[in-house]
Amino acid sequence: MHLSIRPILAVGFASLLCGVATPATFAQNTDGDLARENERLQARVIDLETALAAALARIAELEKSLATAAATGSASTPVTASKVAPPAKASPAGRIEAIRQAYATAVATAPEPLPTAKTSEADGVRYVRWLKKWIASTNRAFRSRVDWPVRIVDLRPKSSIDQFVTFQPWDVDRDEPVGGTFEIVVPNRAIERARRPRAGDEDPTLLLGGVFIPAIRFDETRFSPGPFDNPPFIGTMAELTWRFDFQGLSSRIRTTEDPPATKP
Repeated sequence: MHLSIRPILAVGFASLLCGVATPATFAQNTDGDLARENERLQARVIDLETALAAALARIAELEKSLATAAATGSASTPVTASKVAPPAKASPAGRIEAIRQAYATAVATAPEPLPTAKTSEADGVRYVRWLKKWIASTNRAFRSRVDWPVRIVDLRPKSSIDQFVTFQPWDVDRDEPVGGTFEIVVPNRAIERARRPRAGDEDPTLLLGGVFIPAIRFDETRFSPGPFDNPPFIGTMAELTWRFDFQGLSSRIRTTEDPPATKP
């Protein structure tokens, strides 16, 4: 019998939230201490809720993969790390992986070593100075105009004029999905225009155009990915958030070299 881990995870997080939200020491604090402690706990609750949302999203993706495997008769095949598909280069995950590789290359040739438990304060300061310069230059270098082949897998209303759209990166050469999905906000008019029927063209693959804008940031407390890797860990004291400046969504024109289109 398949048991979902969603209730267990939700209960665990709920217990943790309750635990941090009502410390017994409140009664002994001054008004100023109480206010500061309350702000700290509210920030902690937000962090935990964000982590929970990321975990539930990951669970939903895994459950979808298991359901697909069961439908194709391959559910008995164990999923191992070596069989996980790499991220699509034409996707946020692909850009994140490229930034991680850029960090690894930069660290290998950097004049300052990575901080350790034995690193002196002076060496630590030099690394932080180097890292902040690397962050600034890398944010500029990886900000780029992109056109990504994608397919729409889910839509959620955001407002009367736009929606949250979940996209699946698509390998047009092999005509198959590649890597994980991602979600951005898209105007309703762009979705309607892109999905308008076109004579003689049944290819549901779209081209998502816009500007990928990385926001690598310094965090002196971040030394590992952690259980959820949220925000994505780049390297010692560096993590990444990003945004997408949407500019267009259009039907992809098929070529004679393309494989036959499959149904979404």
